[in-house]
Amino acid sequence: MTHAPTRRDAARNRERLLDAARSVFARLGPDTPLDEIAAAAGVSRTTLHRHFASREMLASAVLAQNVAEIEARSAALAGADDGAEQLFHHLLDAQLEAPWLARMIAGGTSLGLGELSARTAAAIAPLAERARAAGALRPGVTVDDVLLTLPMAMAAQAAEAYDGNQHPFTRVRALLHQALFTTGPEPYLMRPRES
Repeated sequence: MTHAPTRRDAARNRERLLDAARSVFARLGPDTPLDEIAAAAGVSRTTLHRHFASREMLASAVLAQNVAEIEARSAALAGADDGAEQLFHHLLDAQLEAPWLARMIAGGTSLGLGELSARTAAAIAPLAERARAAGALRPGVTVDDVLLTLPMAMAAQAAEAYDGNQHPFTRVRALLHQALFTTGPEPYLMRPRES
């Protein structure tokens, strides 16, 4: 007699699928067959579809995890004078780790981006206010401006991938930092990524 999976098993499978999707999408792109993700998670494709009815739903769940990490990072940086800068560069690093996401967004898939974008803006806002009060945020720069720089960085990342030259993204990172902040970007350039 077989038993229905327990809630604990289901939750574990869901987390395994999210971890596998993050890794497989990063290595092979968003068009990777879902069988690859199921295999990487050690579950069947049926189990994958039980949790995520479509590729878009799976990508949206991975993006929601990213936003939760951004929210946690923002909370941890609440007392840091350079918290807005650190969070901004964390966002850029996250894009480097998940270039597949830019392709999914550019493809017009429905990922619940409105809510997730609002949550990201809410995470940036208190750090931006602190930076503004300290004079580290350029006058007139808004949270929406910070979010607007992210597609610009995606374009630079795509150009870098196209021609294999590492300079465009680093240069664009520096230029975007200078457009938003009154401080120099040097501490954030060419630094090792956190694991």
